[in-house]
Amino acid sequence: MDENYKNIRQAVRAEIRENSSFIESLKRFADNGAVFYPGYGNLGDGLIALGTLDLFADLGWDPKRIQGRHKEAFSGYTHIVMGGSGGWVKGMWETYLEQTLAFLQNGGQLLILPTSFSGFGAEFVPYANQVTIFCREHRSYDELLRQGMPESQIFVCPDLAFYTKEEHFSDLEIENHYPVLKIFRLDEEGGRKTPPRDSVDLPLLFNDIQWSTVEQCVKPLRAVAGLMNQFECVETDRLHMAVLAALIGRTVKLEPSSYFKIKAIFDYTLHRFPTVTFEDRTSDYTLAEQGGRAEVQLLRDAVKRINLDRQAEWEQRTIVLRQNDALLSRLEELQGQLSEISAEKETEIKKRTDLIEYIRHLEHEISCKNHEISDKNREISDKDQEISRNISEFDQVRQELEKIQSSRLHRMGEKYYSIFRLPMFGFVLRMVRKVIVK
Repeated sequence: MDENYKNIRQAVRAEIRENSSFIESLKRFADNGAVFYPGYGNLGDGLIALGTLDLFADLGWDPKRIQGRHKEAFSGYTHIVMGGSGGWVKGMWETYLEQTLAFLQNGGQLLILPTSFSGFGAEFVPYANQVTIFCREHRSYDELLRQGMPESQIFVCPDLAFYTKEEHFSDLEIENHYPVLKIFRLDEEGGRKTPPRDSVDLPLLFNDIQWSTVEQCVKPLRAVAGLMNQFECVETDRLHMAVLAALIGRTVKLEPSSYFKIKAIFDYTLHRFPTVTFEDRTSDYTLAEQGGRAEVQLLRDAVKRINLDRQAEWEQRTIVLRQNDALLSRLEELQGQLSEISAEKETEIKKRTDLIEYIRHLEHEISCKNHEISDKNREISDKDQEISRNISEFDQVRQELEKIQSSRLHRMGEKYYSIFRLPMFGFVLRMVRKVIVK
């Protein structure tokens, strides 16, 4: 097998990475806290999402994803990066119009990754300074210019499905057991009224999915890529089945769908792969039939949007009811806590009352003790006065005694008694005293 497809694949990836307008726009939105809105759709949209997420990983950016497609899905955000798709075909695919315009009317900034546009453009003109759009081929670029979008806000860049990393599929075995795998559309975008009996519209096995993670994208894509590797050729009017087959080196015969995107992307990117050829053919449907199919698709989309709005309303009601239940539960809890607090308050008040009574009792006892102490102090004062009087009297007696002791008679008496105590003189004096006394 010719390995040249790998070099072309790397060249297209490099072209995307080196598209300065594209990379700078992404970085500017990332710096402003942008969120990412992954596209809805079939497996082809999964391939776009996988390439987009691979690019984000290489840029080191892992933005928050917005989920859902109801009217209020974009509310609360200021900068949104919208995944690339084919979802902007007036009269057929108008999936994102309502929430996008609501977001722009609220002043939001929007970056639309490489996408095809048919019939749209004028809707963006009033918000041109808020919208940066990348087209995945020149036909859409010209359409937006014709609708009035300024050149400064629209650019061209290859479909991000081409940025898908080789490692996701490089380990799959290539068998070539069977000649042709036919994958033709069965929806409103198909160009054939009656696809071949042996055709299988594989992408519809994974339809109406919001492709948000690498794991979510890789598993079904690997399954389909593994199936493609069993065949020598893939014939399809499914753009991204052709892209997937080209990226893994399969021979591809490509037919147009009901509008210009396949031919335009073949002319801009797919023609570089030597294994891919484009065979132009006229649609099996008349213009009236195509209009009828478009009306049916619009009715289906309208019903789908109504159902989504109903679902969003029921979800909102469910959230409100849950919040109500939570509030009631919280109210009961608070009432219980209030009862506990009231009981604790009553206990505390009783404790305070008892404490006040005890303090009053202590104050009364202290007052009594103070009276007793006052009485004792008076008694002590009286005793002090009595002691002072006794000391004064004692001092007077001591002074009198000192006078006596200092008198001449006292000194003579002391001499007399000292002689009286002598053995001989004392005996004589005692005898004399006895005689005198008798």
